[in-house]
Amino acid sequence: MSGPPAIGDLMLGRSDADMIARRYRLGPVAALTGPTATGMQGAVWRLSTTEGDCAVKVPLRRQDEHEMRANATFADAAIAAGVFAPAAVRTTEGALLTDLAEGRPAGAPTQVRVYRWVDLDDADFGIDPGAVGHLLGVLHRVGEPTTAPVDPWYTEIVGERAWVELARAAVDGAAPFAAGLAAATASVSDLEKVVRPPSGLRICHRDLWADNVRTTSGGRVCVIDWDNAGPADPAGELAMVLTEFATDGVGRVDAGRARRLLDGYVTAGGPARLRAPADFSMVLCVLDHILELHVRAWLRGEHLARSVAGVAEFLDRRATVRTIDGLLEVAASTS
Repeated sequence: MSGPPAIGDLMLGRSDADMIARRYRLGPVAALTGPTATGMQGAVWRLSTTEGDCAVKVPLRRQDEHEMRANATFADAAIAAGVFAPAAVRTTEGALLTDLAEGRPAGAPTQVRVYRWVDLDDADFGIDPGAVGHLLGVLHRVGEPTTAPVDPWYTEIVGERAWVELARAAVDGAAPFAAGLAAATASVSDLEKVVRPPSGLRICHRDLWADNVRTTSGGRVCVIDWDNAGPADPAGELAMVLTEFATDGVGRVDAGRARRLLDGYVTAGGPARLRAPADFSMVLCVLDHILELHVRAWLRGEHLARSVAGVAEFLDRRATVRTIDGLLEVAASTS
């Protein structure tokens, strides 16, 4: 996997804005602002027209219309059940995605997707855990059972051999995070030994990090970025959300926040329960892949500042044996 996109690769111009407005029947363009946000998967622009404001998402990698329609169906079901999320806008032909005009620079993204604009607060790990648990319970209640294969990103480990090689390469390359990565390698490899295949698959959001669960200016909790929705074990996603919203900056469990999140989840009808370290397989795999991605990007000389920050965040907030044991203890007392 490559690192984050360069902003220059994701630029839109006035002609793009006019074309998007026509395709999605948004009215005459008043302004195009952005990118207002950039991340590992693309960039977001704000398109203002006579009909209102929209978010135009420019994905770094081409997306499949069929897959995006399945994700939109899941999002629509969640919205109908009370989850607050930006509404997807479709083209005049009923499509979610549209291709930009020909003649764009080689390698530049050529697709966009449009949503109604929502003013969001900055990402906040301290967001109301009861509200987070409630929305997760609703998502798991409306997500359909499935037997579809799960993306390896959520199920496969990086492996001890790869971690040793990465740590050695970081030392040889004088990476600023080399010492921290080397110190963490053994414990990361040990934790990977608890990873087990998922079961009880349902369609899940699969990307419910603080960046994608935000409050609005009106105080509502809003879920964004549904593009990665797909098969997952609900218990795995519950463990992932607990790890994100019920631990502090060094992985220590906040029992009060964990209890409130779990109470909100159960009250909303969430079906999953955490009973064993293996229930944390999903979060362990995903966090390890994210760390691997940032380390490899730095070693290639790509996006150096972002990669250093990404490694530092992982080493500070990574899931540990203490994290898992603490969350399982809270889960046992609230089941």
